[in-house]
Amino acid sequence: MAMKRLVFATDFSPSSGEALEYAVQFALKLGAELSLLHVFERPFFSGPGVSMNVQIQHGVEQWVREVKAEESAKLDALAAEVRGRGVTVHPLFKEGIPFVEILKTAEEIPADLLVLGTHGRTGIAHVLMGSVAQRVVQKAACPVLTVRPKAHIGGKGE
Repeated sequence: MAMKRLVFATDFSPSSGEALEYAVQFALKLGAELSLLHVFERPFFSGPGVSMNVQIQHGVEQWVREVKAEESAKLDALAAEVRGRGVTVHPLFKEGIPFVEILKTAEEIPADLLVLGTHGRTGIAHVLMGSVAQRVVQKAACPVLTVRPKAHIGGKGE
């Protein structure tokens, strides 16, 4: 079985950083291309009353544009770092619901393996939104490697 197209999904969390090392090592050992995927999840805002004041709405939209630009720059920097290690890299910046966009991207490429970290979301965010990794594992058409952070191995941090 040839594994030539790997997809690594990142939210730039520390657990994603640990998972990246696995993705890079697999890509190097298999001679595979690595797509680095980041999905920008637009925050949900609810203004006072029926609609937000136009000035507030403009400020929120400006902030969202700035955050997207920062995250896009992080992805480009990560791609340059991985490329410097000898891996063929394709940075992909998408907007939407993370697990949906990860699954779509894996099908579009088509990916031979998905790699992602677990525990990117913590606390109430995890309870309310669920685990991106869990949803990807349940629905992916290709194999998925999930990397649990070292801090959580053996019951630590749980």
